[in-house]
Amino acid sequence: MTPAPAVETHDRLAAAYHAQRARFSPPDDMWAGCAGNFRPDLSAPLNPFVAKVASFVRPHDVLIDVGGGAGRLSLPLASRCREVVCVDPSRGMGDVFEAAVADAGISNARFVFGGWPETAHVEGDVALVAHVTYFVTEIGPFIARLDGATRRRVIVAARSIPPPNQVAPFFRLVRGEELAPVPGPQELLAVLTEMDLGPEVVDTGMAASPATAPPGKTPEDAVRIEVEGGVRLGWMKRDEADRATALFLENFDDLFVESELGYRRRSGLDARDLIITWETR
Repeated sequence: MTPAPAVETHDRLAAAYHAQRARFSPPDDMWAGCAGNFRPDLSAPLNPFVAKVASFVRPHDVLIDVGGGAGRLSLPLASRCREVVCVDPSRGMGDVFEAAVADAGISNARFVFGGWPETAHVEGDVALVAHVTYFVTEIGPFIARLDGATRRRVIVAARSIPPPNQVAPFFRLVRGEELAPVPGPQELLAVLTEMDLGPEVVDTGMAASPATAPPGKTPEDAVRIEVEGGVRLGWMKRDEADRATALFLENFDDLFVESELGYRRRSGLDARDLIITWETR
């Protein structure tokens, strides 16, 4: 069966991104090295984005966090629902998730190691999918499984400028080629509309800096964070770090902007956090 146009576009973009990354031999578990950055601060009040997600969750719900990593978004909601089930293929993320659960004494959260939609036995009332669809190369089965495994509501978190796409100017300087962009909210919305799921979009405001690239306190710190991130995520080789550092410092004003939190990527400055959600049938 020929894929529908929106599904085909989404899958083609995701496949091209992965094909480009494969040329630079990223590690098998590219998230393991930064998993600690995604550990939730369970003592902090809910930020506006998580608070909006919480508004969709009921006390008796089982919340599935698909690709939920260390539980940065779902573990703060554990006290508001019956159970949190985090499904993720990264063992590094799973270790951080389980440590956070143990340290906080959370008794209603568990980690399931595996991908989606392969994890066929997991079902719940609400499904949360945060910053995952960018990387999905077969979006039709992924969404169909989400819709089928969820009794009440699916919530997809995405950024108007996906974090992987914010790397584009850094990638161009180091690699001498354009970054293959991941599919973003527009491509996902086209898929959901094509599948007749009736998605609603909620804009929760300006996006925070990605956990993979927090603001630097100084120009040198901001450049170091980007270089270390490029090496960890596999698109930059370790022996290219010195050259990349020099390039980023030379082009600093084009790459970064100073904010009250520190030096942030200029390419992500206008990004907004979006919730794309629909009620299942």
